[in-house]
Amino acid sequence: MTRAERARTVLRWPVRCAVLVIVLAAAGSAPTGAEPGDDTALYAYCRRAVQKTFDKYQDERGIIVFFNCERPDGTTVDPELWAPIPPARPAPIPVMTVGLAGCVTGPGRPVAGTTLTSALATSSQDEAIIYEFQPLDGGEAVGTSGSAALEFVPGDLMPGGSYRWRARVDDIAEHVNTLSYWRPDDERGWSPWCEFSVSADALDYSGLGDVSLEALNELGLRPDRTYTIKLSSRQQRLLREGSDIGRTSSRMTLTGPRWTDLLMQLATFAATTDDVADEDDSSLAKAASDARALVDTISVKLGGPPHPKL
Repeated sequence: MTRAERARTVLRWPVRCAVLVIVLAAAGSAPTGAEPGDDTALYAYCRRAVQKTFDKYQDERGIIVFFNCERPDGTTVDPELWAPIPPARPAPIPVMTVGLAGCVTGPGRPVAGTTLTSALATSSQDEAIIYEFQPLDGGEAVGTSGSAALEFVPGDLMPGGSYRWRARVDDIAEHVNTLSYWRPDDERGWSPWCEFSVSADALDYSGLGDVSLEALNELGLRPDRTYTIKLSSRQQRLLREGSDIGRTSSRMTLTGPRWTDLLMQLATFAATTDDVADEDDSSLAKAASDARALVDTISVKLGGPPHPKL
């Protein structure tokens, strides 16, 4: 599953695939002799239907089959009659929320000065942890695993927003190649929700897209500002040759992320041109050298370092 598949819950679990089977125990398909409300009989029917799907995938590696049995009205057949649920792992303990120790909810929630903040929980036996966070206004929930802390990346949080997070032990691997009952409202094993807000004055990184945050910071640019520089005709030509800029002009105004993107393109152009340059053809080597020089020139014009390591 991918980093985002939101509530709906967005999951970043290192699992190849999860198959969710929902069997509808319609009146006409229920087993003979099943009376209304006879969940035991309905389960027998559901189990047979689900087993067919499980048999289909049981030889595949990294497959999890979750199953749920529903009546025609959408209510779930009581799982405790037919799917004993194993004890949940002890819930992790929240130890840090955006720099503040512990877990707080309500008006006293901590305020982060940046959207690039973090939260941390620990488990009793140092197990891997799954995190989940969502806006307090009831927006999408996002789940993530694979790191010790919940690190918020560009686009996760917004200035002025309020959020909550929680954690549980990552036991997803234990369900691989097994049949597992799917309970969307299962709260077992989760830590309490912890809340925090982001300052309205924090930088908004949501428009960064695929641009490297590290490169943006190296150039000393802000994601929420535009920058204007002057370029000669030759510099404009070199910029067009080494990037996707399209039209250029002697005076160009672009956002910090866009300038960062263009300089990264120029640096890549220089590197790839060097790779294919022939010793007998100096034109390619010169093109690479000119592109690097333009990166340095534009960086300085933007107030950045003279030789950025993009």
